[in-house]
Amino acid sequence: MKDKIKVGYVPYSADLSHPGDRRRLAMWAETTNNVLVVDKPLESDLLVLSGSANYNHWTKNAKQPVVLDLVDGYLGENPNFFSDFGRNFLRSANGNSNYTAITFTRALKNACRKASAVVVASPEQARNVMPFNSNIHIILDDHSELEAARNLRNPSAMALNPHKYVFWEGFGFTIKHFKFVSKLLDEFIIENNLNLILLTHPKFPRWGAYLGSVDASKLISKWFPLSKGQIEIIPWSIENVVRSASISQFAIIPVDTNDKFANLKPENKLLSMWHLGLPTLFSDTQAYKRVAQLAGASEFCVEREQWIKALSKIESDDFSYDLKKPIEYIEKTHTKEILAKKWQTVIDSVLGANG
Repeated sequence: MKDKIKVGYVPYSADLSHPGDRRRLAMWAETTNNVLVVDKPLESDLLVLSGSANYNHWTKNAKQPVVLDLVDGYLGENPNFFSDFGRNFLRSANGNSNYTAITFTRALKNACRKASAVVVASPEQARNVMPFNSNIHIILDDHSELEAARNLRNPSAMALNPHKYVFWEGFGFTIKHFKFVSKLLDEFIIENNLNLILLTHPKFPRWGAYLGSVDASKLISKWFPLSKGQIEIIPWSIENVVRSASISQFAIIPVDTNDKFANLKPENKLLSMWHLGLPTLFSDTQAYKRVAQLAGASEFCVEREQWIKALSKIESDDFSYDLKKPIEYIEKTHTKEILAKKWQTVIDSVLGANG
């Protein structure tokens, strides 16, 4: 293997600050002292395409091997034609897809067939890619940037605080997953005098992550009429995540499992909560159920109709959420070094062990 590999990369963000960049391929580059070629990605030994890339354009023009980094389960969603067409139309209008593909699913399948390797974020996603590519690798995000919060947590100080905080973080468009549990959660917050912290984007695009605008506070006011005064929306930043998590008693990850796309999401958010040192209640998505069993946390995996029961249990005085096994799990499977080696395996599989 050559000491330095010239890897071209079509990122989510030009400065590689987007989580899909810095927690994935950019993490590998930093860990291995390699440099990603972002300004002229075709001038490279290998081209990696993020989920923001125009697959048709780059696979058509690339002379070098191409790797797709697919962090979402689009191929398992099976959307209707109009939704699929609309998604591709919006992406094409924004330069992130090709009109001639007609649907985004078709564009994605074509790209998987042309790629030398495909990186996904979960075994569930891998199964949907297998019909289109045989060189598939499963790599999660690196969450080591969040571990500082664990050392800041002070349970004794939290017990003396008159305000009891519950934590959630995520992209603005994922706030929609509070809707299915909002009525019950609204009442629970009031009855137990809780404060819910939402680390997210106060405003975010409405359609296809490109068009329109949604005010997160308006959604929260609509869904939580009783407790909206006890819900704080804080702009997302690493500093705010660490600070807010350090004062929170526990975290929640409600996911509407009737949403096929959401049900195929990997376990990244759950692992990030454990990196933060937070006891966490989470919905029973495919990935969360799998990881809960492996990490000895199955009792905190919540079925759709059991949220209030689970919340009541975690709020009881005699409740204990032992993070020892979850922390052991991430230390065995999810360190920066382990993830960087997995990216190196992808690159070796495409370029060959001798570069």
